[in-house]
Amino acid sequence: MNQQSINLLKELTTKIGISGDEKKVSRYLNERYIGLCDEVIYDNLGSIFAVKKCGKENAKRVMVCAHMDEVGFLITDIHENGLLSFIKIGSVENSTLYASRVKIVTESDEIIGTIVGNEDAIAKPDIKGFRMDVGATSKNEVENLGIHVGASAVLDGEFHLLNDKRMLAKAIDSRSGCALGVELLEAVKDMHFDFDLYVGASVMEEVGQRGGTTATGMIQPDMGIVLDGGKANDFNGKNNDVGQLGKGVLVRYYDKGMMPNRGLLDTLVSTCQNNNICYQYYYSMGTTDSAWVHKLFSGCPTLTVGVCARNPQTGNAEIDCDDYHCAKEALIHVVKGLNENKIQEYKEFNR
Repeated sequence: MNQQSINLLKELTTKIGISGDEKKVSRYLNERYIGLCDEVIYDNLGSIFAVKKCGKENAKRVMVCAHMDEVGFLITDIHENGLLSFIKIGSVENSTLYASRVKIVTESDEIIGTIVGNEDAIAKPDIKGFRMDVGATSKNEVENLGIHVGASAVLDGEFHLLNDKRMLAKAIDSRSGCALGVELLEAVKDMHFDFDLYVGASVMEEVGQRGGTTATGMIQPDMGIVLDGGKANDFNGKNNDVGQLGKGVLVRYYDKGMMPNRGLLDTLVSTCQNNNICYQYYYSMGTTDSAWVHKLFSGCPTLTVGVCARNPQTGNAEIDCDDYHCAKEALIHVVKGLNENKIQEYKEFNR
């Protein structure tokens, strides 16, 4: 994995963007997309896509979609003692919250704090007994920091490279897909396709694939590739664990929201085999944007490409450098191998 990829992931994971408040990530992606595409477009929820046009009338459309949002919190109450009540945005395990550091977003700053709790809340654990502590001793002090009810916050987690093999950071389990999209655009910058290519990132995936739905409605793709990962299940170190760090790109043959197009799935496997790219079969009881991309309108053959992560949706998510490189190489090869006839074959594969 090269330094350029590492730097890209570091930049993306340091941006704060919970579901519904992703502008900092979107603006960064816009900067990276310019010069790699013909235009940048948005849906009305904020999902962003770089478009490479082929110039053909009524050309087929391929949608490559990551998601830019991360799990987090909204402040619901500021107490007289300076502590803050909050609710979760997205699937955050209560057991990961106590004593975690957080960053609360104000109009002009990012305020560091930590999550505290009473004994009952820690033992259960129960979010109702947790509070955020920003070092203030009164409600007035909190408000003077620019924090108000409705302010967003995320789990804080700096980017670290572990033993030159793995990357640790908040949101890296989701933003790795955003990075893959940027690197795909760079790899095909000078290529000309016979289809229109849309590469970007949706908003509000963590709260029910909302941006993936509206972005699909905007693009109306003939084929989709969703860039997202899944939870690593290799804690016990068994060779048959589903989702292992260091074993390659995920061949996601099932999840709760989508049955993948088998033609596309076979293409991913053969692409990996023909190019010596490590891959692993994977299934999940979770969902991704593919849950909506593949079934809107008359249907869209869809594939999910990504890497697994330990500690997903925490401030210390971890992915493997080799897995990311495998996902990048597989994605680039699959897209470079597409043409109008192959896209039509995938659309007809289940007939």
